[in-house]
Amino acid sequence: MAWPPVISFTIRLKPDLCKKSWPRTRAIVMTTAMLAAAALTTGQTAGAVTPVGDPGATAWFEGRQIDLADGWGDAQACHVDENGTRCYRTEAEMDLAEQLDESGPMLLADCASSVRLYDGTSYGTPVVSLTLRGTYINLSAHSFDNKTSSYKIGACSSSFFDGTTGGAPQYPGATTAGASATSMASGWNNRVSSIYIF
Repeated sequence: MAWPPVISFTIRLKPDLCKKSWPRTRAIVMTTAMLAAAALTTGQTAGAVTPVGDPGATAWFEGRQIDLADGWGDAQACHVDENGTRCYRTEAEMDLAEQLDESGPMLLADCASSVRLYDGTSYGTPVVSLTLRGTYINLSAHSFDNKTSSYKIGACSSSFFDGTTGGAPQYPGATTAGASATSMASGWNNRVSSIYIF
């Protein structure tokens, strides 16, 4: 492939449609072009997305991207949703930055409040906040594999697993909506590898 890649496409719209919706159409065209260019420059095909739980996940921290496989650095709290991962110096800073806009619609892919997994007992940080529903979340992608020592469950029930992608055995403690634990059930400290939020 020759570099830099050249992207060329033609869009044909009805004349009356162009007058009414050109700003929206232009935004869609520009977004499509940027995504295509990004896919070409990274060598990925269209639709190739890093699933939640794949090794090598990155996060935004203080205006720059960090590779979570290399650790969290100065971050002590990371929030994971369908838009990606964002990390902060404190849990309070994360809470302030990630608060939900009550006036807007809630995406069905996310739970209204997060499942929080803490590295320390009694909710000691670092903490990872997860809201993505309906998929297994492998904690290794967020450098949080085998680190959970306490937790808080938000508005959606969840399940914790010893293995990746829901691999058995399943955590025996309470993980229904609103549950919390200052320490893990016997034999489960620093053992959770994946979770599923319903």
